[in-house]
Amino acid sequence: MTNSSKQKPAETQNQADLLPEITHYLNVLNYQILPAFIQTGSIANAINAREGLANLTHNLLTEKVDVPLIVDDIIECEASTSDVYDVPVRLFYPSLPAYTDQPEPTSLPIMLYFHGGGGTAGSVAVYHQILCRLAKHTGHIVIAPEYRLAPENPYPCGQNDACSALLGLPKLLARQQISPTNIVVAGDSHGGALVTNLLRDPRVKDSDVIDKISAQVLIYPSVDFTMSGPSIEKYGDGYLLSRQRISWYFDQYFQNNENRKAKSALFATPNELKDQPPALIINAAIDPLYDEGATYANKLTEAGVNTQHITYEQVIHAYLNMENLNPDICQQTYEAIAEFLNNQA
Repeated sequence: MTNSSKQKPAETQNQADLLPEITHYLNVLNYQILPAFIQTGSIANAINAREGLANLTHNLLTEKVDVPLIVDDIIECEASTSDVYDVPVRLFYPSLPAYTDQPEPTSLPIMLYFHGGGGTAGSVAVYHQILCRLAKHTGHIVIAPEYRLAPENPYPCGQNDACSALLGLPKLLARQQISPTNIVVAGDSHGGALVTNLLRDPRVKDSDVIDKISAQVLIYPSVDFTMSGPSIEKYGDGYLLSRQRISWYFDQYFQNNENRKAKSALFATPNELKDQPPALIINAAIDPLYDEGATYANKLTEAGVNTQHITYEQVIHAYLNMENLNPDICQQTYEAIAEFLNNQA
């Protein structure tokens, strides 16, 4: 998620204990970039939302990490819905696969990863370097769906695409001659919303795929579409992702008077959550979404789900997209994900 909120007074910036590099970036954003944008008379739309996240990532995630092989494919729609859409995917291999002239298929774990961006921004291309890092650090083949975005494709299009990607995964793996040792579902921000709703989707829960999911990884997840957490108010202005921008994202995503509370995993019943795979939830401490992530971790634990919750201090939402500002914490994050997944294997 990215921000184009109004200018924020300097004293608010000083109330949060941020890394100096992040404080400097926010000062430039809040006192130069955003005022200049507002002065033009521009308003939030899909163009500047997508451009904002793409530019942020391009400018602040500059160290290139390569993986041995990247393959593009399509997952055919398997979901029982009239909304038929075949989902483009990109596969990031941590090591070279077996080939068709070899007797054994490639045997590696799989991570189905959904990018963030508020359901309106982001793409597999924008997240390319994050996906490469996930593959390299975890040893998983990372499969990234290019799910449809609002406002052109509002709810439930993106959620249907997530369902299609998961239910259609076996056919893709067979075509690519991959024999997965296990399957992980993961995502950041809005991608976390897709994952958490995916795991309680009746289409998934009634499928054979659900039993093959060994873990879930949620990075600063969006799990409360009602915006009820205290951190929404505490960090809702001046910290990149604003309360105003979150509300705008959700209005683009939900266009047909949906019950937003019912679509929020935070309000799922213990019965809905009890059989979920082990979960790793990672939060940034200075983030409007912090409280919902921490509360959701507690709810999973109370429902009997093996849950690990990690909070990184002095950083803000989308910090993986801004690695130049917090490289050590990004490194710690990838290592924590790898360690968690190794413990579930």
